[in-house]
Amino acid sequence: MTTIPPARRAAEPSSRTPLSAGKPGNGAATDDRTVPAPRAAGAVPPPPTGTEDTTAGAPLLPAQGVRTGPLPPLPPLDLHGSAPVLDAVTAEPPAPLPDLAVLRALVRDAARRAAALLQGHVPETHDTVADVVRFTVGSGGAHLETAAAHLGLTPLRMRRLTAAYHHGGPHGAAAFLSPRPAGPAVLAGAEAAVRPLRPFPGTPVELGPDRLVDPPAGVELRHGPDGRWYPYADRHGARQPVAGPHRDPARAYKAARLALRQHR
Repeated sequence: MTTIPPARRAAEPSSRTPLSAGKPGNGAATDDRTVPAPRAAGAVPPPPTGTEDTTAGAPLLPAQGVRTGPLPPLPPLDLHGSAPVLDAVTAEPPAPLPDLAVLRALVRDAARRAAALLQGHVPETHDTVADVVRFTVGSGGAHLETAAAHLGLTPLRMRRLTAAYHHGGPHGAAAFLSPRPAGPAVLAGAEAAVRPLRPFPGTPVELGPDRLVDPPAGVELRHGPDGRWYPYADRHGARQPVAGPHRDPARAYKAARLALRQHR
């Protein structure tokens, strides 16, 4: 008996005659479904048929339970309003977290900074020390002693550091803690610029690698990392930062003299 290959068997018409529904023939139950031909080893399966939907060869994900259409609009954002901050929390957080008052101050500070960013204000770059001072200034000095202990400073020195930040920002704080050295030519130019402004021109000016000091006048100028001169005024035997930093040493010197006159 000769076996017919699968390809010829699929191509030839079936020798069976389909029977009408409900009328079986010769007592044998048959149907009119075509039996698919067996697939040879290594052959690529045929593409899916029926109701399966595909796009670019990948099946679509089921849409059941997936929201379609536009998203609902966001509620209006109020940048000028105020909302309670941790008011519902009354228990102190566990260690090592800060106490509740500090956490509330941190949240208020973050909210102020976020509002400033949304309004287009670009903050200056802060290092860790300057950021601690910024937080202390923003909290109105309520956490000054805690910040001083964190930075290893006395409360008095911390107050002067916050004043330096208030007048000059992060560069002012850097000029207070560690002024930037200036070259000999820069120092000589600064001395020449302030010479006509000195109330006692016959006394010498003290020049350091990063500052200019006029002891009889009670004025000190410190060279900051941004190239500006930061004015200090002698008050009660201590030089304290005052307003008016400037790249022109003469302008900074005048600001220190003005602060001394206003303090009297």
